[in-house]
Amino acid sequence: MDKVKLSTKKELEIYMNPVRQNLLRILERSKLPMTPKQLSLKLDISPSSVQHHIKKLESLGVIKLDHTEVINGITARYYSPTYVNVQIGLDHPDDTHMQKEILVQEQIAKTYDGFLTQKKKFIEHYNDEDLESRWGLGDILAGVIHLEPEEGKELLKLIMDFLDAHAVPSAKKSPWEYALILYNAEEDLFE
Repeated sequence: MDKVKLSTKKELEIYMNPVRQNLLRILERSKLPMTPKQLSLKLDISPSSVQHHIKKLESLGVIKLDHTEVINGITARYYSPTYVNVQIGLDHPDDTHMQKEILVQEQIAKTYDGFLTQKKKFIEHYNDEDLESRWGLGDILAGVIHLEPEEGKELLKLIMDFLDAHAVPSAKKSPWEYALILYNAEEDLFE
């Protein structure tokens, strides 16, 4: 999968905008490209505001014009994400380091909130009927595993390859949102 590295403060500010983050999230979860009008209904803002945010995100290479259709004499523009990995450079401290950390924390929190929302819908739908055997919507895993350095690299590669292979939607697939944090927790890592 291609990568987009946000290397300037301006690029980071474009990407971090909360409306743009919500717009991206909606597009990434959608199975089909969407028009600014469709997005405006989901975001509860005007289509012209959506178009402004789309242009900004297009400048970063994270959204693209998918196709156009003439509907009742009007050309509708349909947009989709470009399915790229966005690198915000947490590994390189600079004057935007705190902003980058906040962005990551917000993305993790939104993923967690989405998980809780889906779980609540599931529980309400099944009314406590054998929930454990029916639950197949995801999980939260936390713990410690012990890996040799090469195994750690292999695990990260397996995860990245799997995510890359499943980034593009199709009619038969459901969107699964994720937030993964893996790191070497060795206390004396550099001793």
